Amino acid sequence: MLNLYWKSKDQTRNLLLKPFQNEKEFESYIFRNQDLLPDIFILYRQIQTGNKQGIPDMLGVDQDSRICIIEMKNVEVGEEILPQVLTYAMWAETNPDSIKAIWLEAKSRPEDIKIEWDALEVRIVVIAPSFKSSVLKLSSKINYPLDLVQIRRFCQDDDEFVMVETLADMPPAKPTTTKVMGDWTWDYYESEHGKEPTQEFQKVVTQLAEFVKEQGWDLPFNLNKFYTGFKLGNKVVFDVSWESTKTWSIHMKIPPEISETFHGQVWKYHKYDATFKNSIFRPIPGSAIDITELGEMLKAAYQNVSGIQE
Repeated sequence: MLNLYWKSKDQTRNLLLKPFQNEKEFESYIFRNQDLLPDIFILYRQIQTGNKQGIPDMLGVDQDSRICIIEMKNVEVGEEILPQVLTYAMWAETNPDSIKAIWLEAKSRPEDIKIEWDALEVRIVVIAPSFKSSVLKLSSKINYPLDLVQIRRFCQDDDEFVMVETLADMPPAKPTTTKVMGDWTWDYYESEHGKEPTQEFQKVVTQLAEFVKEQGWDLPFNLNKFYTGFKLGNKVVFDVSWESTKTWSIHMKIPPEISETFHGQVWKYHKYDATFKNSIFRPIPGSAIDITELGEMLKAAYQNVSGIQE
C-alpha cells in the first residue's frame, strides 16, 4: 500500500488517498488540469471512431506534432488494455481525414504545430491509478510510442496533491550526467534541415548541456523529430525547436511576465506559446551562438518546473 506524507518543519502529515468516484470524474479532472500530462494539448474528448470498435477517451497533440490517443481507466489496468488502444491507434493512422476534421473543428489548437496529414504519427497514452507489471513488460512489443501514466490524488484538508508517474519513461534513480536519449539522430536532422543549420542547432544543444552540468541539474536531453528537449522527470524544462527547415529557436517553461523583461545583445524574446506554456527566444541575425545571456531565463525555467528556488 502506498503511503504519502507531507513533512514540514514542525510536523509530518499523512496525506489521504482521494480516489476519483468514477471514470467520468477522472477524465474531467485531467481535461481541466492538462499540465499534469507531459507536453500534450488535449484537443477533444470522447472521439467517435465510426466503426463501433470503441471510443478513445480523448484526442490530443504533442510538441512533436504527433496525434495522441488518450485512454483512461479508473481501476488498475492489465494487459487487456493493449489490444484496445492498438485498435484506436490503427484507426487514427488509417483515417487521417477524420482526425483532420476534428483538428479543424477544435475551438482552440496549437498555432505552431504543423501536422503531416499524409504521414500521420500516432502516440498512445494510457492513464490509470496503477498498472499490473505485465502491462509494462508487454508494452515493449507495441510499435507505437506508448506512455503508461499513473495518476493518483491525495488530500490534506482543502489541499490536493497529485502523484504523476510515467512508467514508460521513468527518471533515473540516481543523478546522472547529461546524456542523449531517444531514436532520432543528428544525421537525421542534417538530412532534413541541412548541414549548417544542424551544426548551429547542435552547438546550442551542446552549450545547454554544459550549462545544465555546471548547475548540477539532472536534465537528460533527447532528440525528437522536431525538437531536442531537456527533461526533469517527464516535463520538458527547455528545448531547441525547429521552426522551419532552416530556422530554430529556444523554448523555455517560463511565464511571459518573466520573459518579457529580457533584453539581450545576442538573443531576443519572440513570443509566448500559451498552449505548451513556453517562452520562445530567437538568436539575433548575425550574432555568434552563445547562450550566456540566457542564463537567468534558463534558471527561471528550471525553478518554474522543479519548484526549487535557488
